[in-house]
Amino acid sequence: MMWLFFGLFVLLCLYKVQLKPKNGEKYMTDYMSVEKTMSIKGIFIMIVFFNHFNSYVTFSSVADTYYAKIFHIIGQAMVTLFLFYSGYGVMESIKKKGMAYVNKIPVTRILGTYFRFDIAVVIFIIVGAILGKTYPVSQCLLSFTGWDAVGNSNWYIFAVVLAYFITFVSFEFSSIVTKKASAQVFHYLAAVLVTMGCLAYIVILGYFKLKESYWFDTIICYACGIWYSLLKEKIDKIINRNLAVYAVFFVGTAAGLCVSFLKRSSHFAFTELYMLFFVAFVVVMSMRVSFHNKILVWCGKNLFGLYIMQRIPMMIFKETGVADFNVYVYFVLCVAVTVPVAWAFEKYTGKLWNLITSPKKKSA
Repeated sequence: MMWLFFGLFVLLCLYKVQLKPKNGEKYMTDYMSVEKTMSIKGIFIMIVFFNHFNSYVTFSSVADTYYAKIFHIIGQAMVTLFLFYSGYGVMESIKKKGMAYVNKIPVTRILGTYFRFDIAVVIFIIVGAILGKTYPVSQCLLSFTGWDAVGNSNWYIFAVVLAYFITFVSFEFSSIVTKKASAQVFHYLAAVLVTMGCLAYIVILGYFKLKESYWFDTIICYACGIWYSLLKEKIDKIINRNLAVYAVFFVGTAAGLCVSFLKRSSHFAFTELYMLFFVAFVVVMSMRVSFHNKILVWCGKNLFGLYIMQRIPMMIFKETGVADFNVYVYFVLCVAVTVPVAWAFEKYTGKLWNLITSPKKKSA
């Protein structure tokens, strides 16, 4: 039965798929636009939903067991595009707005993310209390930073907020030491520092075994997004020179993805290569194939709400026995509740944040 739901998801992804560029262009020149990347993010947030749902149930049928293996195969790669597009978007904004944007990162990116995340944590604590779950005060306090959790998803938020902090420090430092240099030198130095910061995060958490590998094995994709923004024009000219060259890169990224996937358990380096090749494969494919429709865009635009709130109905219906009664009814209810809850969360936390951060009008 889960194959049916997954099949509907695949059909949704293929709805209005575009295989030929408009206006006689060689490739989808807008493949990294906000709208197009929102659609890709929409696809992967739905994959994350399936994956999280699977962790709450035990499948009995052979078909459902094989369905669940799909998500085990994808693994952490399902969040790589979120980080990659985030890094790309931040760098694009910095290129357009300069240090004015960088100076606002602590408020707009870091505090803005934590503001919505902490509201979600409060909701999880309340829901947990209603369901009879209590947590130590220390766990609750650490949950507001993302270092711990109270039933909510947390590691990704911690990682992306840290990536924003690394970006802020890197660009602020670079602006000081490259005052008389060109914008290109400034951007490249900052990109190097962001990459070093992400690598340091990997080494510290991995070497000291502070967290499981899923906490840090995808953050390098954020730095790659920064670099892609800087090198995109050159990359486009090389890969899309003609169809034959494109085919070589497409097959090359696919081969790299397969090899790194097969070897990912042998060494952490292959795990990282798997994450990078996964991103490369999707990006290269998006140059010629456009998965884009209004539903995918909506999911991409409401990614944070969908990501952070999807566990609420999963927890509630699990504790109330719906999951034991019927797995498929459980799935449908989780989807039906998650969508409006995520929408409301995005809308009203956004309004509250705007109310707090909007400049106050002076009275006459």
